[in-house]
Amino acid sequence: MERLLRYLAGYVLISVRGEQAERFLNLCRSRGIALTKICRGEDQCLNAVLSVKDFFLLRPLRSKTKVHIRILEKHGLPFFFFRSKKRKAFFVGILLCLCLLGFLSTRIWNIHVEGNRKHSTQEILEFLEQEGVVHGMARSRVNCSGIAASIRKKYPEITWVSARIEGTRLLLTIQEGILMEEKEEEEEKPCSIIADKEGTIVKMVTRRGVPQVKPGDVCKKGDLLVLGRLDIRDDSQEVVRSEYVHADADIYIAYDLPYYRSFSLKHVNKVPTGEERRGIYLKAGSWYLELEGDVSSGWERTAEEYPLRITENFVLPASLGIVTLKQYREEQAAYTQEEARKLAFSRLQRYEEKLMEKGLQISTNNVTIETDDMTCTSSGSLRVTERIGREALTEGQKEPTERTSDDGE
Repeated sequence: MERLLRYLAGYVLISVRGEQAERFLNLCRSRGIALTKICRGEDQCLNAVLSVKDFFLLRPLRSKTKVHIRILEKHGLPFFFFRSKKRKAFFVGILLCLCLLGFLSTRIWNIHVEGNRKHSTQEILEFLEQEGVVHGMARSRVNCSGIAASIRKKYPEITWVSARIEGTRLLLTIQEGILMEEKEEEEEKPCSIIADKEGTIVKMVTRRGVPQVKPGDVCKKGDLLVLGRLDIRDDSQEVVRSEYVHADADIYIAYDLPYYRSFSLKHVNKVPTGEERRGIYLKAGSWYLELEGDVSSGWERTAEEYPLRITENFVLPASLGIVTLKQYREEQAAYTQEEARKLAFSRLQRYEEKLMEKGLQISTNNVTIETDDMTCTSSGSLRVTERIGREALTEGQKEPTERTSDDGE
C-alpha cells in the first residue's frame, strides 16, 4: 500500500554534489523532508529518493548549503500523465472505461438462489423473469420485499424467503417446508393401499388399516393390500357401521428383474499423441468468441470457464474460458476374454448401484457372463426387493382420494 501511494503521488531520484552534502542531509531531516535509499554514487555524490512534494521544498536548503542537485530519474503517475499528454485517445479510453464500469455497477448481473431443493434454480429464475426480475436490470428497480412476497405466493411450500443485494448480485435464500396443518389434513384422508407391481410379498408392517395379504402371498398389479375401512360388528357378527381410515403400511415384494447386455470384443482405442494446444474464449451474454482456432477431428476438448469480476460481489456480465485440446489417434483393438469379463462385470456392478440408489435391494444375482470370438454377453436376472403400495379410493367411500404414494417407484 505504501508503494502504491508513493507511485500515485510521484517520486524522483536525485543526485546531491557539494562540500556540504552531509549538512544538506541534516537540514532535510530537521525540516521533516523524507529522504530514502541514500547511497554514495560513483563520483562520490549522494543519491536519494524523495517525493515530488518534498522536492519543491529543497530550494532554500540548496541555497544555504551551496550544493548542486540533479534529477536522475522520475517515477509515478504525475510523470506518466505528463509524458502521455499528447495521447488523447488513451485518456478518452480510460474515461469511457470508468463510465462503463460505473454503469455496470448500477445493474444486477448475477441472481443467486440457495436453499431450494424441491424447486430447481432454473424454475425460480423463469418465474422471476415473468415478474420482470432479470439479469441486467437496474438495481434501483429491484424490490427485495416484493420479490420475496411473490415467491412465497407462487410456491406455498416455501416458508421463508430472504432477498438482498450485494454489489451487482441479487441473493435469494429460500427455506422449504411442509406446513403441519396441511400434512395432518392429508394424512386424515381415508384411503386403501393397492399393489402397483407384481411380485411375492416378503415383508409387511401395517400401522393403520386391515391387511388383506400376508408374507408369502403373490400379488398382482391392482390387488388390494390394505383395506382402509374398519367394520364395527355386533355380537352376531353383523356389520353395524364402517369407519374409513387412512391406510398406512410398509409392504415389500420380491421379483425377478431381467438383465441382458451384449457388446463386441472389437473396439477403437483413443491413444494420446502427446500434442496439446491451448486457447481462450470470451463469452458475454449470447455473444461468443473462441480464439483457439479451428481443429479437425481427432482432438479432445476440455474447457474451464471463469466469470469476470472486479470485486467479490461486482460480477461482470462476461466470462473468460481456457480451452485445452489434446490430440489422439484411433487404433483398432480387441478385448481378451478376461478383459471382456471384467468389463461386463463392472457394467453389471454399475447397474446394481443405480438400482440401490432407487431404493431397491438385491438379494440374488443370477446373471451369467459368456464370451465367444466376437461378443461378450451378460444375461440372466436379479432378484430384487422393493417397497410398493399406491393409495386408492376405498370401496364404498364417497370422498375421492387422488393422492398417490411413489415410495416404491
